[in-house]
Amino acid sequence: MASAEHDFQHFVRWLHEPLVGASPDARRMGNLVLRNFDAVIATTRNRSQRAIRIVELARAQFAQVNDGLPELDAIAVGAGWGWRSLTELTLGPFRGFRHPETFDLNKRLILFYGPNGSGKTSLCESLEYGLLGAVDEGAQKRIDAGQYLRNIHENRFVAPQLRGVDLAGQLMVITADADAYRFCFIEKNRIDSFSRIAAKPAGQKTELIAALFGMDHYNEFVGQFNEALTEQLNLAPLRGQELELRQNAIANDVGAVAGEALAGAEFHRVEEAYAQAYTDGMTYRQLQEAVGWFGVPGRLQELELTLNQPQPSLYGVRSQDLVTAYQEAEEAHNEVEALSQQLGRQHDDVAYQELFTAIQGLQAVSPDRCPACETPLHGNPRVQVDPYHKAAQGLEQMRELTLLQQGYQAALGRRRAASDVLSACLAHFTQRVGARIDSENAVCRYLAAPGVVADTAWWRLGFAEVGGAPSIAQQAVNWAAQLEQTDATTQQNLAQRAMHVAERDRLNEARIALAEHAARRQQAQLAIEGARQRIAEFEVQNAELIEAAAAESELIAAEQRIQQAYNEFLALLRRHRSELPGTLMAGLNAQALQLYNEFNVRDAEQDKLAELHLPVTGEGRIELCFRGAPARRVDALQVLSEGHVRCLGLAILLAKASSIQAPTLIFDDAINAIDHEHRQGIREALFESERFANTQIIVTCHSNEFIKDIQNHVPQNQWLAYALMHHHGDYHPRVIRNLPPQAYLVLARAAVDRGDYRAALQFSRQALEMLTLKIWKWLCKCNQGVLTVQLAKDGDQPSLSNLCGSICAKLRGANTFEHVDKQPLIDALARILGIGEQTLVWRYLNKGTHEEADRDDFDAGVVEGVVQLLESMSALRLRS
Repeated sequence: MASAEHDFQHFVRWLHEPLVGASPDARRMGNLVLRNFDAVIATTRNRSQRAIRIVELARAQFAQVNDGLPELDAIAVGAGWGWRSLTELTLGPFRGFRHPETFDLNKRLILFYGPNGSGKTSLCESLEYGLLGAVDEGAQKRIDAGQYLRNIHENRFVAPQLRGVDLAGQLMVITADADAYRFCFIEKNRIDSFSRIAAKPAGQKTELIAALFGMDHYNEFVGQFNEALTEQLNLAPLRGQELELRQNAIANDVGAVAGEALAGAEFHRVEEAYAQAYTDGMTYRQLQEAVGWFGVPGRLQELELTLNQPQPSLYGVRSQDLVTAYQEAEEAHNEVEALSQQLGRQHDDVAYQELFTAIQGLQAVSPDRCPACETPLHGNPRVQVDPYHKAAQGLEQMRELTLLQQGYQAALGRRRAASDVLSACLAHFTQRVGARIDSENAVCRYLAAPGVVADTAWWRLGFAEVGGAPSIAQQAVNWAAQLEQTDATTQQNLAQRAMHVAERDRLNEARIALAEHAARRQQAQLAIEGARQRIAEFEVQNAELIEAAAAESELIAAEQRIQQAYNEFLALLRRHRSELPGTLMAGLNAQALQLYNEFNVRDAEQDKLAELHLPVTGEGRIELCFRGAPARRVDALQVLSEGHVRCLGLAILLAKASSIQAPTLIFDDAINAIDHEHRQGIREALFESERFANTQIIVTCHSNEFIKDIQNHVPQNQWLAYALMHHHGDYHPRVIRNLPPQAYLVLARAAVDRGDYRAALQFSRQALEMLTLKIWKWLCKCNQGVLTVQLAKDGDQPSLSNLCGSICAKLRGANTFEHVDKQPLIDALARILGIGEQTLVWRYLNKGTHEEADRDDFDAGVVEGVVQLLESMSALRLRS
């Protein structure tokens, strides 16, 4: 079979397919293993041998290995069928063949038989080498090909030469192609392994299914990979850990230096946020410029200069207030004068009023006597008029005068108050303008000494006009109006100054905040510089360790890369192996089922298969349904016997070969892997059915009986037989060609041709026994297999004549059974049984197989007729 290396090349090709999705390093690992395949396959997973070897190879070569598809061997190309059949094989020195031997393969069936150790395996290995380009057995035993294939007596080997006929019928030299021809081989060992699949754990069943197709070496190769390379790789950063322990002492410094950019960015963010909060749209730089941060006077210095100028004062004088004070004083004085004139006109009434008021005042002192004469007010003598009553009446009569007097007094109070207000207003005016008596300005002199006299209209002196000029009072009012205008202007200036003060105060607060920001930034920078200095000192002190840790880190990175590549590579390798059953068994269900049923033709109808389901994944099971319970699917490996499992394995192999239209099948002692019970069905399916009628079949077998049966059931022009026998001391197998056939009718014909009629009849009787069994099986396939046979005693086997008679009677009585071979069989059997005039046939058949003394010679014509009769029966196709 194809070697594990060849199958691995297929994996490498698959690994490079885009749909697989393998990483470049996984492909690189596959290429590395392929490049060093011999070194890798020489190891096993025992004691991590393979892991150790792969790590050694990867460390030396992994980085240099290309991740592209490598150039693969020619046998991995898979060119397909280029020939129709094999015609000649020349081998030797090669394995057990010491000298060159040439074998003619110009027949549909090539039969090699001989005892064990006679060279059959070497012959098959020469075919394997010629078709596949390698011999897998040597690779499995880990023996160099040149060493394994050499003949030990010649100490060399010559590559076997294999010739064939191409599709155009021209002779050609066969070129090895393992992909195209690997399924041409069917080996005993593979069927044996498959028969033991039921006893294997589930994890090994996938391997044995692939082993059925000759890929067991590849599966073993895949199975020998260790799970991981962890223990073999240097993944522990010892120097790095030591450095890390030391670096913990300066971890904060390293973090500070590492975070310098982030810290600077955070400072910048805070500063810009502050500037934005100060004035929307302002940058921190602009704010710094505003407070004069860069030595150039900014807005703050400008405001300071402005606010340091003397603050203008307010006069606080209002012309309207002065005018109003003049008016109120004048109005109060006018009222006093008006009331005084009214009181002057009522001067006498005033005297009486005073008198009456005085009398009422004495009433409390002398309530019962006259206050003037002390005359009693009551009794005798008494006054004529009560003075107190008269005073009350008089005062009542003089109420208006009283009210006038009261109004006058009130007017005097108002004049006094208005005078005080005007005096105070002039005094305030004087104080605000700083007027003095000695001032050159007449208004100032007036304001400084306005001539205030209590209870007089002193202000009227300022009303006098001189020479048509405004009075001094009016000049004072006008000056107050001017000062009021000046105050308005001053008020505006003061309001603007307040805004400047507020702006200055905010800028001063910002200046302080900026100083705090700068201090924090400077402090952080000093801390980073200190950390950087400590780091530099640390690096100087630990330079050797840092260098070692860096080198170690690069090494670990390379080791981790190898580990990751190996893990992915191994997963894909196992996936590829897991998908093999589905790849190999795709589309074989129906054909394998038919072959299995043909192999088990003697089984009861209900024990034959109704369905067969081959696995499509590595974890799948072979499942089947019997015709007796077609709806029930069961695990084939649990219900089938070992013999049936072998038949199933052979059926799968033949179905695979048939599905790819293999032109040649090579059975390496495979028939001996099947028990005798099933060999008949296998023989009929292989050599007598139409399925493989156009397929060349090469058989090696140590069962002479099986070879004999083939020759008896296949026309002589279709087969060629060789016998391989043990050497006679020259260490070279004896090859016997032109063997006498074991086919009974061929032997009978040869005996007739040489005049040995007794031998011809003996072989004819054996041929008849074979033909009756063949006819009976044919009747069974045609649902006519129930026969009535006479037996001599209980437990006895039916005699040949009785069996022939029963078959003949069955055919005669089957009125509804129509077949092209029916009547020829009836006629032939009638002649054999001696019906009518044909009485010598059966007598001759019996005499030919029994020894009799002084027996007459046989009639040559009768013997010829017997042989011809049997040859005509054998020529019938007997198809269902």
